[in-house]
Order: sequence, then C-alpha cells, then structure tokens
Amino acid sequence: MGMGGVQRTLKFAKYLLSYNWQPIVLTVSPKKYFAIDEYLLKEATESGIIIERTGKKKFDTGQIVTRVPKERFRKLKSRLSQLFFIPDSKIIWKKKALRKIDKLWKKYDGFDLVYATAPPYTDFLIGQEVKKRYKIPLVIDYRDAWVDSKVLNFYPTPVHKKRNMKLERKVIKDANVVITTNRRVKELIISRYGNIAYNDIKIFPHGYDSEDFENAKTKKLPMTNKMRVTYSGSFYTRNPKFYFNSIKIFFSKHPELKEKVEFCFLGLFTKEHLHIAKGMKILDNLNLPGYINHFECVKYILASDLLFLLISRGENEDAAMPGKVGEYIGSRKNILACIPEGVTKRILENYKAIKFVQDENPEKIAEAIYQYFLLFEQNNMPVANEEMVLQYDRKLLTTELAKEFNYLLDVE
Repeated sequence: MGMGGVQRTLKFAKYLLSYNWQPIVLTVSPKKYFAIDEYLLKEATESGIIIERTGKKKFDTGQIVTRVPKERFRKLKSRLSQLFFIPDSKIIWKKKALRKIDKLWKKYDGFDLVYATAPPYTDFLIGQEVKKRYKIPLVIDYRDAWVDSKVLNFYPTPVHKKRNMKLERKVIKDANVVITTNRRVKELIISRYGNIAYNDIKIFPHGYDSEDFENAKTKKLPMTNKMRVTYSGSFYTRNPKFYFNSIKIFFSKHPELKEKVEFCFLGLFTKEHLHIAKGMKILDNLNLPGYINHFECVKYILASDLLFLLISRGENEDAAMPGKVGEYIGSRKNILACIPEGVTKRILENYKAIKFVQDENPEKIAEAIYQYFLLFEQNNMPVANEEMVLQYDRKLLTTELAKEFNYLLDVE
C-alpha cells in the first residue's frame, strides 16, 4: 500500500540481506487504498524479506483498490484524524503490533535491533516500546520531519502540538541512532530538542535502485518520436494548476509543437485534474498512463527526455525532499525543477543536467520547456554529473546503513 514513499524501506530491507542481516518486516494486512503495487510486493518476497502481518496473511489485491478521494475530502479527513488521534490514526494499531511482536520474538528467538520508519509516527512509538521491552538498540528513520512538518501535520490546538513534541522528544532520547533524509531535518531536530548528539543523527538521502534501471533497459521501452516531458508521482499536498497553465501557455505560443512535444503524468491523475486539463484545452497533449507499477514507471522515465519536479510552497518547505528525487537522479535525465530554496535545491545543483524555476510562474516554466526543446532538436541536452549520480545508489546507501547496524552490535 502507498506510493513512492514505500521504496526507501523496501530497498533498504532488500539490500541488507547482502550484509548478513535478515529483515523481518512487521506491517498490517492491506485494507482499502487507492494505490497498490503488486510488483514491489513480489520484489520484497522474492528477495528474501520476511513479512509478518497483524491481520490476514492472504488477501486479494483486486478487492483493495478504491477510488482516489477528492483533495478537499482528504484534507478534511486528515485534519479530523489529527484532532482525535495523537500522533496519528495508526495509534490504534500500536497494541496489536506489540502483541504480534511478542509472538515474533518467540518465533524467531529474538532480534538484534528494531528499525522504525515514519510517518506514520506511531511506528516510532512502537519501536521505542520494543527497545524498552527487549533491551535492544532502536534506529528511527525520518522520511519526513515530525513536529516541524507543517505541510503533513496539522495541530488543531497548542495542546496537540505540545503532546506531539513531548512524544518526539522522548523517542529521540531513547533512540540509539536517528536517520534523516537530509541535513535540514537534522538541524530542525537538534535546534528544537537538543537532547541528542550531533553525530547520532545520520543522513541517508533518498536514492535509486540501479537494478531497476539496468533491468528496465533490457525491456522494450514505451518510446515516442516526440520530446516527452514527464512528471512522476502524485500531487499529494501539491497544487499542479500552475504547471497545467504552463503547458497551456507553451502550446499557445508554439502551436506547431503539438505534434512534437507531449506531457506525460505517471501516477494518480484524479477527476479533478482531468477537469482542469480539459478546461484548459490541453488534455489532447497529455499522455496519462495512470497509476502503474514501479518497474513500468522506471521504463517510462527512461523513455522520457525531461523530468518535471515540483515541491509545494509552505512552511519548512526547505526541508522537503520527495522520494522521487533519488529516482530522477538515477535516471540521468534532464530535470526541470520548480522548487524553493532548500535541501533539495542544494543537492540538485551538483547534478548539472538541471534547470531551476524558483517561483511557480507558468510563463517562466513554459519558456524553460521551449529552451529544452531547442536543445532536444539539436541533440545537445546537458549530461548529468555521473560522480554525483553514483552517490545515490541504494546499494551504496545500504552499505553505510549496515555499518551503522554493526556498530550498534559491536560487530566488525
């Protein structure tokens, strides 16, 4: 269940097997959700990861997929959830998860450490309890900031925020190692709490699985004779209207390019988005494969010429690093990034094959796309910095993670 955020944990677990670590993943049995990737589930099971569930072991994925909720309804549901549940709605799973862990401890004759990844932040609380109960090291992985993420988290009252801060402070204090995706989240944690040593927070950025790209290259790619501009992922917490408007401006200024340029959207494209695109009269120029499995997504990215990256404006957007950044880097494709100042921009400045548009200005984006088209026509697109790309290979990142695990057990 889920979208791009699941890959970080899956790939770490997959490659930890190469370093004499046997990951046992505790999760739920999937219920209703709008994004299911059977390809990734198959990759997990075939790689040797053991998956234990608190619900039914067998389930029909065809019965799980449901409609994408309207953005207004999703936001309302999220806010109501955060009104009644602290730190999040998954807190009701905590007791069930701990009961299951007690059984797994006996089944597998114990564990060497517990690794918890969040959000949901309830996972940190479960990991914290496991550490106390069984006296094993705790590693927590911040895929996104907790209290400092104003985009993801809503605190209806000061009491809610204070309670979350108290929980976060205690988890950080109890953790043996804290992992974050970028330096800004690390700085936010230290400045807010100060109850952790600087070197106890490690940075493991989002990466890419080189095997995905190598395997995709051996298959038939969905090529086109047009220049393909691709956006990969959902618009969760992001408003794509200005991007749609830039496409409209691009074709109004260069109508002759309607047969030479296409805009591809990989992922959930809702009825709301279709309505907007239809109203702007750009729908015929869009390629909409919809929600496809991860491997098909990689194939489309490899068959693209330009990748569009968007980070929404809001408080602390300087700490935002979407998971797709690693995949974009691994593709070695040119990137047009409409992102604010922050960690992602600083990381990508060294990528070389990139152009930044700092504000959400449709005119500037349309012009940048046209400049890329001229380069595309001349077969003169910029080349990515290979030395930088290799640093984000998940195999390399997992090598470093395995070292951290070994240090905790004092293993050479």
